[in-house]
Amino acid sequence: MPVYIEISKLHRTVTIVARGKITPDEIRGMAMKLVAEKVRSFAKILEVTGATTTFTVEQIVQLGETLRGGSTEKRGPIAFVIDTNRTAFPQAFAAYAEREGPIRLFTSLHAAREWTQQILHAPATDDTAPNEAAALAEGQHAWTDPQREGVMIRGTRQRDVPIKPLKAA
Repeated sequence: MPVYIEISKLHRTVTIVARGKITPDEIRGMAMKLVAEKVRSFAKILEVTGATTTFTVEQIVQLGETLRGGSTEKRGPIAFVIDTNRTAFPQAFAAYAEREGPIRLFTSLHAAREWTQQILHAPATDDTAPNEAAALAEGQHAWTDPQREGVMIRGTRQRDVPIKPLKAA
């Protein structure tokens, strides 16, 4: 199963869903896409409960360097939604990246979303970094953004995915 990425620039959120055996090429493809889209400061939710990978410590360090991409921009919060029986990659990545910004592991997508939204909506710590997300209308979030973009990554191939508007139930 490929990696699916959805980016909401309006709400400064990236959602990544991975299922099945994820190859190093797919993880590198995901990292390159995030660097190209310039979303380092965005909140990222990685739903990996159904994914497995065999990544070495050296590959995790290389992934971190790729994601940094020479940017001096502060990294946004990262929330991993995990299966407690498969935690090797999320724990290793969290240990490597924790000094750069907030990163936590969750067993619930709802809790991960809530945590990232709290961080995005927190008051700015200085006058030079206005918090745009805090100004959004009540009830607005990354999944209501009509201009969000999706991409599917399988191996070294990438394909844009059309996003349909969500309808209220």
